[in-house]
Amino acid sequence: MLTMRHKYISTQSNEILSYFNSKDMLCFDSKAALKALPESKESAVRELLSDMTKRGLLMRLKEGIYCIIPYEENPETFMPDWHLIAQYLVKDAKYYIGYYSALQIHNLITQPSLKEQIVVSKQMRPSEIKIKDITFQFIYHNENHFFGEKKIWIDDFNKVLCSDLEKTIVDCLFKPDYAGGIVEIARAIHETRDKINFKKLLDYTEKFKSQAVLKRLGFLLEMLEIDNEIVPELLIMKTASYVQLDTELPKSGKMISRWSIQQNLETETIKSAIYT
Repeated sequence: MLTMRHKYISTQSNEILSYFNSKDMLCFDSKAALKALPESKESAVRELLSDMTKRGLLMRLKEGIYCIIPYEENPETFMPDWHLIAQYLVKDAKYYIGYYSALQIHNLITQPSLKEQIVVSKQMRPSEIKIKDITFQFIYHNENHFFGEKKIWIDDFNKVLCSDLEKTIVDCLFKPDYAGGIVEIARAIHETRDKINFKKLLDYTEKFKSQAVLKRLGFLLEMLEIDNEIVPELLIMKTASYVQLDTELPKSGKMISRWSIQQNLETETIKSAIYT
């Protein structure tokens, strides 16, 4: 077991740590480490990073990407804030934290998750990586679906790029299975009914161009009796083809022609989860 007193810091290690600490960088890649030690050869820097990882000064997140372990932390158990390391894992793709992870940032989840979901503007291979016990999932959105992100405070010192409330709702309605299912999304909509900017929600729904989002949204707004001005607009844009309310559940249940929804989850089930 690696413990505190075995953390030996050489002069070069110290240079690397001071360089990135002065820039307020929690993580860095090996290219950036070369800038920190411009006199050193690439092979020597690689060896140094490997050595610093063994000594518990750095944590390797993935090939060529390292996170600084605070001196007082035990390297065996240390895990940086997942939301903060997202930006270092996406290379040069545009990204934002989305789906269930965004619901969490907006304080809207009931069950914590061991997964960080990151929406990216480019396909990532592999689409999931594991760091310690945490899975980081990269969800590709094409440019029509990639919008609505903003910087949101996650603690007293740090902001992260995350989908805003209205885009979080749209994304989650697009892929309910990435958001804990339709009950979780209904609960989130109900909880934020006084905060939602319905004009923006309508604009986002139009821009996203997904009938499934539009139909699930209209259906839930009416079922939860949420006061809003956008239902008539949604009804005008709606097509006749049917979609399932919840993507995880079997294709059964009654057909709701008003919203072209196959209601494969009882109204009672949804409401009792919200109101109890």
